Amino acid sequence: MNDHPLSAPSLNVADELLVRDQLVQQLSEELYQLMVQHPELFVRFYQARKAEAANAEALQRLQQQIQDVEARIATYQEQILAYQQQAQERESEVTALKQQVIELGDRNQMLERVIQEMPEVYRQKFSERLKQVQLKVEHLQKENDQLRSELRHMQALLAAQSRQQQQGLPSLQPARVSLIPSFGNA
Repeated sequence: MNDHPLSAPSLNVADELLVRDQLVQQLSEELYQLMVQHPELFVRFYQARKAEAANAEALQRLQQQIQDVEARIATYQEQILAYQQQAQERESEVTALKQQVIELGDRNQMLERVIQEMPEVYRQKFSERLKQVQLKVEHLQKENDQLRSELRHMQALLAAQSRQQQQGLPSLQPARVSLIPSFGNA
């Protein structure tokens, strides 16, 4: 039979508990002897456990700080996206305003040319109207000269007729001359 208690093939529950208790007792004694013979190992073990606990706390704090930083980064990224969108909108507005300035500048130049050309246009229109008025005035002057000429002729005829009547000569009948002047299409 084996000396080792675990090698027994058929142990009942009570025997198993007894073997377990014996093993725990044996381990405790060996651990105590080791502690007495090498106390620095237990100090190091205790310090290592303490450092491990401190490291775990530090790691937890670092993880919390990382989460906080990531949250801030997410916030900053959202703000950056919002600023980029605003910048794009403003750039679009600036582009539209530049186009408007160009269009208004072109329109302004066109209006300046029109304003510069206006006096010449008015001179031409005035000159055309003046020519029409001058032609009418010339036509009226010709007609007036003709009427004066007819009037002098009539006066001469009337004077001659009047002299003939005074002298007893037969009256000269003037040719049918209209006493109403014709102005034509004035």
